[in-house]
Amino acid sequence: MKPFDPLRLDCAIALAKDTFCVVFSGKDYEDMQSYILVYEGRMEQPWSRSDVPRKIDGLAGKIGADGRPIVYALSDEGDVYTLPMGQNSSHRKIEGAGVYSDDSTDLGYVNSIALIGDALFVTGYHSQLYRLTDTDLGWFHKEKLPQAPETYDYLVFGDLNGSTESDLYMNVTYSPTSTKRELTEEEEERAAELFELGKTDEALAIHHAAEGQTRVLEGRLCHWNGQEWRTIVKPRSGKYYQEPATLSDIFIESAEKIWAVGGNGVILVGNAEHGFQDISFKGNDEKLRSITKFKDRMVIASDYALHWFDGHLLSPLKPVLDPSINRNIPNPLKVQAVDDVLYYFDSKHGVHTFDGDRWTEIEIPPELLERDFKGLPSKPR
Repeated sequence: MKPFDPLRLDCAIALAKDTFCVVFSGKDYEDMQSYILVYEGRMEQPWSRSDVPRKIDGLAGKIGADGRPIVYALSDEGDVYTLPMGQNSSHRKIEGAGVYSDDSTDLGYVNSIALIGDALFVTGYHSQLYRLTDTDLGWFHKEKLPQAPETYDYLVFGDLNGSTESDLYMNVTYSPTSTKRELTEEEEERAAELFELGKTDEALAIHHAAEGQTRVLEGRLCHWNGQEWRTIVKPRSGKYYQEPATLSDIFIESAEKIWAVGGNGVILVGNAEHGFQDISFKGNDEKLRSITKFKDRMVIASDYALHWFDGHLLSPLKPVLDPSINRNIPNPLKVQAVDDVLYYFDSKHGVHTFDGDRWTEIEIPPELLERDFKGLPSKPR
């Protein structure tokens, strides 16, 4: 399959062994249109498409009582689109969220949505966490949310997962306060003089001194026990790399076994009650994007490849994908196992499934990715 151009696969979720949803949008951020594609393998015409005038940053969903999928799509501006297949869709807006929305405040974008029980949870920048039900939309225990300590500007709430509403895990990124200051008038004059004299290094040293200490984003894994949030892990606090890692994905294997992966090759496993182990290994500093369990083995997607993880080391997932994809550099977005089927979503190369022996590409009809979409014909009998 040729890489999608000029579109990219931005979000994906698998809901059953033959049911999934993917979202495509333009590479140009000014092109805000997103195409939400739902695939139902058991239907005569398996594909459906919904267009929304926003950039979709998160997906959640379930199989409804009628056996058809219900998809929840979250825009970065705080729009929540509910798309029950075969029924009318609906739209709600989280008041105050976003950057360009008419009702936006200084909270910034939202970036993640999760379905826990019958409630949707939405996370975002500046410590945003909302709970949505069919009848209610509001902050989730706002007064108890983790707060940015001194020397940090704000907290970014990211991926959230949990078994119940009283057992939630959330990755949080600490954004440090900038130490940069403006140059004094004297410093500006002196730096200008040095530049004119050709003493570039000395002039730059004055500018660097005003930038202060270099600080990096720091990740945390936090847990809600129904009463309070508690920080339970500060990933990679010096095990092999001094730079702390931010987290990318949380996978719940069971109530006792929670996995999280992120930058610098960090791999965490454990639970809030008994603690977490950092089982990442020296020499692996890749950014790990997604983790799932396929049959009896863990699968991890890094920036450019898929891996088996045996609890100690990463090894290439074999058999590998179609060689043509490897030549074009895979861009893993997500791995997810459902009903003994491993889904692999690639931002440039689309959707593939793995049954343990071989890969199958699920080809997306090119008509579905045309801006002026006029529908698809039924499958020939």
